Amino acid sequence: MLTPGSLKQNLAKAVRLWVILRSIYGDDIDEVKLELGEEFTFLQWRNLFFEDAPKYHLRDKAPILHEQECRCATKLTEWLFQLNLSVEKNQWCLSFQKYYSIKSDELENLLLTGIINNYPQTSKHNDDLLSLHNSQTSQKFSKLLSNGRLFAVTSRNLKSHDFKSLINLGWLKKVSNQQEGHPDKYLKVKKFPDFFLATLQDFESQSEQFTNEELSAFNNSLSQPINGVQRFFIHTEYIVHPQLYNRVELLQKQLKTIWAQDKIPLVKLNYQSAKLYQDTVDCIVYPVCIYYYQRAPYLFAYGQTPKQDQQDSWSNRDWYDYRLDRIIKLHELPKDLDEVNIPKDFVDRCLGKYPPSTDDIKDKMSSAWGFDIYKPRELLVLRFDQYFYGNYIKETERDEMFVKIPRSQVGKLIKSHRGLASAEQKKLLATLQSRSENDIYCQVYYRVNDNNIVMRLRAWSPNVEVILPWHFRQRMTEDMEANYKLYL
Repeated sequence: MLTPGSLKQNLAKAVRLWVILRSIYGDDIDEVKLELGEEFTFLQWRNLFFEDAPKYHLRDKAPILHEQECRCATKLTEWLFQLNLSVEKNQWCLSFQKYYSIKSDELENLLLTGIINNYPQTSKHNDDLLSLHNSQTSQKFSKLLSNGRLFAVTSRNLKSHDFKSLINLGWLKKVSNQQEGHPDKYLKVKKFPDFFLATLQDFESQSEQFTNEELSAFNNSLSQPINGVQRFFIHTEYIVHPQLYNRVELLQKQLKTIWAQDKIPLVKLNYQSAKLYQDTVDCIVYPVCIYYYQRAPYLFAYGQTPKQDQQDSWSNRDWYDYRLDRIIKLHELPKDLDEVNIPKDFVDRCLGKYPPSTDDIKDKMSSAWGFDIYKPRELLVLRFDQYFYGNYIKETERDEMFVKIPRSQVGKLIKSHRGLASAEQKKLLATLQSRSENDIYCQVYYRVNDNNIVMRLRAWSPNVEVILPWHFRQRMTEDMEANYKLYL
């Protein structure tokens, strides 16, 4: 309810937002409740919430453990399982594991540190790039809590990320028409957000959904006719040919039957791959879920992926998104796999205690920008036109994905970028200096060669420019040159 995506990746932030809300809206008997007026500034909240805040809770420096009575000393587990809340840890853990496929030791680590495991290792080149980033330009993803302390974060983080999230979610309002130089003021809301009230009524069913939570809440609010007139419509482009509707419907019914079983079996797909120029290949996979993305439904599955040479197709098993209308046949494999030539470790992985799950997909989705989660991730640096950024990126969900960095930082990334010839590096640095000082620079991890990202950046042209990586910048250049020649 408080953070999008998987709670496994956002538990620390979700709990922190919950505590902040208690401090603002809590009952009088809640020891976290602060004496705040209907309007208040961030500094007023900070100075009441923390002990000796002006000295230890600074804008750009995380607080040291300066006093046990300060709320920044309280650990994540202590916030969750305080005696006055009557939340028993074992019961909470069982409930959490009901909704998320997570091992007990991983859950324990999540509660102690705020994360489960580190993200997959990047290349040495990406590690070098990462070493240039400071804590303010880090990715949005969950970070290791300092000794488990939930509020051992900078004031900038609290204001720019947590309070901004509460505004975006409708829990707070920002007072408009503030005079320049005056601190921002926040206004308490008279009515809690509709999505929160709807979620309370139907938490169990919504918690399993793998969809856009904000759109779901919007739909819940307006989906019913008002005074007998339908006022809310959703238009989605659907590119599946009408002749294939029956095939897609049959596949959906077949998958529903498979997923209703206590033990989900492996399946064999006969798949017509666009990547292989419409050649058909057989892939044995573990089916996980259907995901509608932009124009068509896809089956996310783990196992063999479409390849030209399927003889050694088990060497690089991975996730893949199979477009439903391109699946010619889906055949359920027998429970007894003795006669099927499938590696034992793959069978153990898929039919064991912790098979591939929707949580795995959510985690991969949240770790990088892009739909093709099986593709490697790489650091992407973009330049945005100031006004475009203000209208389409700032204070939207993209604001957290695209992390702002100063232009000087971009120069350092260019100088450290491997594979750049000296002449190319000089040209890129000169290009950087020629751009307006008002432009906005951002970094984000993206899925390499994900065509959805290429199409998105094309749609934003000329308001966005790819700075790094060099190969992506070159692809954009070549595509635009080829497109330009068509109109000569």
